[in-house]
Amino acid sequence: MFPGQVILLADKVKVYTPKVGSKGLMTLPKEIRNALGIEEGDRVLLKVEPDGKVLLQKALVVPAPAPS
Repeated sequence: MFPGQVILLADKVKVYTPKVGSKGLMTLPKEIRNALGIEEGDRVLLKVEPDGKVLLQKALVVPAPAPS
């Protein structure tokens, strides 16, 4: 079970309110992980927009080429 609240708005958009723990950790709801294709061990990209909104995306990590 998701350790937070899910709010269903009038336009059928779900809003999640996860709780941040003492170490700054929070649980990303399974529905969001599934929608973004995020699995255990994946990295995510968090971008803070000038208006204060936060964009969350699955990060694409590209390894650097091996030195020749």
